[in-house]
Amino acid sequence: MSKFLKMSGLFLAVVVIAWSVSGCKSKTTDDPQPMEDIYVEDNGLTSEGDIGGTDSSNFEGGADESTLANLTKDDLVILTDLNFPVIYFPYDSNKLVESEMAKIEKVAEYLNKYSSLLLIVEGHCDQRGTEEYNRSLGERRANMIRESLVAAGVNSDRIRTVSYGKDRPAVEGNDESAWGKNRRGELLPAKKK
Repeated sequence: MSKFLKMSGLFLAVVVIAWSVSGCKSKTTDDPQPMEDIYVEDNGLTSEGDIGGTDSSNFEGGADESTLANLTKDDLVILTDLNFPVIYFPYDSNKLVESEMAKIEKVAEYLNKYSSLLLIVEGHCDQRGTEEYNRSLGERRANMIRESLVAAGVNSDRIRTVSYGKDRPAVEGNDESAWGKNRRGELLPAKKK
C-alpha cells in the first residue's frame, strides 16, 4: 500500500509540475490581443455643427491626395473629446483582423452620421525595422484603414492619412507587449477652423 501511495504522490507531483510549467509559457502571437467593447461616443451631439471640444493638431505631411492633404495644422482642429478607437495590426502587416474591422465599421457609422466631420488617420509601427521601411508600413496601414472606411461609405475626401513610422511610439519598451501597442492606426476626428 505504501508503494502505491508513493507512486500516486510521484505521479501527482509530475502532473502538478507539468501543469504549472505549461501555464507559465507566454503566448507569442502576431495577432492583436482582444480588446474591450469599442464604441464611438457621440457626447450628446445634437447636430453636425455641435461637434465637441477642440485642440490644435501638430501633424505634418500627408500620405494621400485627398482634399485634406493640402491643409496644414493651422487649417484643422482636432476634436479631443470624441472617443475614437485605436486600430491595431499584426507584426509586419497592414492586414486588418476581424476585431479591428468591427471598430472601423463603428467609426464609419459615426462619420456617416456627421458628414461635416473630417478624419486624420495616422499609421504607426513598432521600433523594429529601418526608418524607411516603417514609414512605408505606417503609410500602408493608414491607407488600409482609409480604404476600409471608404468601403463602408465614408467619402474619401474627408479622410487624410499620414505615416509616422516608428517615430511616435504609444508605449516605450523592447518586448511584445510594447510592440503590439505601437503597431497601430490612430483616428483623429477633426474639423476645419
